[in-house]
Amino acid sequence: MAGYRALLTDLDGTLIHSQDCICDALFAAFAKVSDVVPSKEDILGMFGLPVEVMLTALTNVRPDEKEVIAAFIDEYKRQYPIHMERTRLIDGAWETIRIIENKGIPICLITSERRKNAAHILKQTGLHRYIRQMVTRDDVTCFKPDPEPILKGAAACGVSPGECVYIGESPFDIEAGVAAGVFTVAVPSGNWPLKALAEKSPDCVISDITKLCSVFAGQMGK
Repeated sequence: MAGYRALLTDLDGTLIHSQDCICDALFAAFAKVSDVVPSKEDILGMFGLPVEVMLTALTNVRPDEKEVIAAFIDEYKRQYPIHMERTRLIDGAWETIRIIENKGIPICLITSERRKNAAHILKQTGLHRYIRQMVTRDDVTCFKPDPEPILKGAAACGVSPGECVYIGESPFDIEAGVAAGVFTVAVPSGNWPLKALAEKSPDCVISDITKLCSVFAGQMGK
């Protein structure tokens, strides 16, 4: 598997345990703008998609209600850092990212979070030392499962899609990676079972993030 020159990585469920924190922030944001507050199960079923997509899919708010959507996003941004104080890194994530970056492989975060929120989490967890590029909801027109953010991540690292490895834990991640033509790695560390990930035909499935180093083994002098 030699020849990969960059790592693109999802955030929530891949690098950090954040499901409960994000759900609590979303509950507050939903209550701010809608009479309908979705269940945790409904929210988790859309994890990995932008929060405004969740709003219009799970409540009676219409896509053309721009002011309501803006108010929802503003409230979510306000709630996010409050609740994300409880988040924690997935076992092995920090060490894996450090090892790969220290071998000269650039790393780009691909996330449906807004840039400010993503930067906050990278700083809070210490991952900002190793992840120097980001493609966020603020940087794209279409988001996962569309390949646009993956392609922009490859460009941010200065390499072609075929030279990238992308790791994610949701079917949306896997669909986006496959569509972008990157080497797509699925890891069942989030809300989605292995079967749901395997059905999207990733190039590789690993049991936990520490196994990611083996994908770069040819470059890392195993």
